[in-house]
Amino acid sequence: MVKKSEMLKRSPDIECMVPYWDKVTDILNGKEAIKSAGTAYMPAFPDETSKDYNFRLQISKFTNIYRDVVEGLASKPFQNEITLLSGNNISKELLDFVENVDGAGNNLTSFAALTFFNGINYALDWIFIDYPSIPNSEVITVAEAKNMNLRPFWVHILAKNVLEIKTEMQGSEQIITYFKHMEPGFGNDPMHVREFVKNKNGQIEWKLYVEVTNDKNETEFVVEQEGVLSIDFIPMVPFVTGRRDGKSFKFYPPMSDAADLQITLYQNESALEYIKMLTSYPMLATDGTKVPMEADGKTPKKVAVGPNRVLYGVPQDNGIGGSWKYVEPQANSLEFLQKNIDKTKNDLRELGRQPLTALSTQLTTVTTSIAAGKAKSAVTAWCFNLKDTLENALLVTMKWMKSNLEPEVNVYTGFDNVLDNEQDVEELGKARERGDISIETYWEELKRRKVLSPEFDIEIEKKRLLEDIPVDEPDINSGNKAIDNLNQKEEM
Repeated sequence: MVKKSEMLKRSPDIECMVPYWDKVTDILNGKEAIKSAGTAYMPAFPDETSKDYNFRLQISKFTNIYRDVVEGLASKPFQNEITLLSGNNISKELLDFVENVDGAGNNLTSFAALTFFNGINYALDWIFIDYPSIPNSEVITVAEAKNMNLRPFWVHILAKNVLEIKTEMQGSEQIITYFKHMEPGFGNDPMHVREFVKNKNGQIEWKLYVEVTNDKNETEFVVEQEGVLSIDFIPMVPFVTGRRDGKSFKFYPPMSDAADLQITLYQNESALEYIKMLTSYPMLATDGTKVPMEADGKTPKKVAVGPNRVLYGVPQDNGIGGSWKYVEPQANSLEFLQKNIDKTKNDLRELGRQPLTALSTQLTTVTTSIAAGKAKSAVTAWCFNLKDTLENALLVTMKWMKSNLEPEVNVYTGFDNVLDNEQDVEELGKARERGDISIETYWEELKRRKVLSPEFDIEIEKKRLLEDIPVDEPDINSGNKAIDNLNQKEEM
């Protein structure tokens, strides 16, 4: 048995990332999660009572621009489906697998979309390529596995659920030798912890711990299952968008500034709501009147105000009557806060657009794709990382299936070429006029840049153009001559 505190202890490099991951998770979960965190995101005033703070928290306002920004960034590569490149021989097993990668009916594109979304938010996400646990799995043939309906499946592992990772260099490659992560329970299902260790013989030993309560009502973890993998590496594949700190698993998240600014926006909007509440109900003040008291002589009577009521001022010793007036805060502070909120919203959206613009030193993503000049923007660089991640995960999948295939995938990055759309379209038009590109290429590029609709069909357009060509000879060969003329123009 292992104590809960010891089992769930994170390594220092992962532990330092937890506050950021928790903050982003709360932002994504929305207003109720942010308000439930209380003073973590809305500090209390000095000497503020719990009653006053709870009232201020109750009327707080949260406009979730961060989530809208990230949803927009995460959708870019999924304007088209992720597809397998046909350069390699694609087996039926692989085609079937990409249509249901997680065993729950989600295809490769759907699974990758969540991986990409998590990677942008948390700087890191993991794909666990699992295989059903059966006795003597290493001696089961491919045919037997098919008959038993055994197949690998992918599982999302959130970065915050990883507890510890150890690596070592083997030649020029960094290999994971130890991996431990939580598998949170749902409903009546207890929490599990899964552990992988590469032993001295190069085998991968694994253990699955389950949370239990002992006789002393203490929570502990005991081994529920254990075994040895039939493959010789830990089947975990990372997807990274943040900049890694050396060889540790501490990362600098690319959306950190945007998350911080979202919390600032929450505080400013809540402050404005609180002040608006105060100014909406001005305070009634009196000058030169005596305070009416209750029968006990200590408690001031509440003054009834409103329509059809008259307030009298008690005369002073000099015979001058007292006066009543409303005290209202000036609107200057409200205008200042509103302008500050508008600026914060604009700044937050600008931070969200930055990963789509030309790369600069301010961006926290450094990848080989950027170094090679393949990516114009950070999001495109993340797409290249996603492509590598998916191909590595598919390679592990093939190892489980005892296949030597090395699948390649295509991740859409065409959005990167439409950042300067007007200039691109103009250059394409000039190239077409010079005869540097064919009409088909011109149309394909316009379609890729969203100038032409996705339904645009080259063959249909050719037929329409043929119908528009005037002919003098109404014979049966006129159509063929028109096609020949169009083809000759394309070859010029």
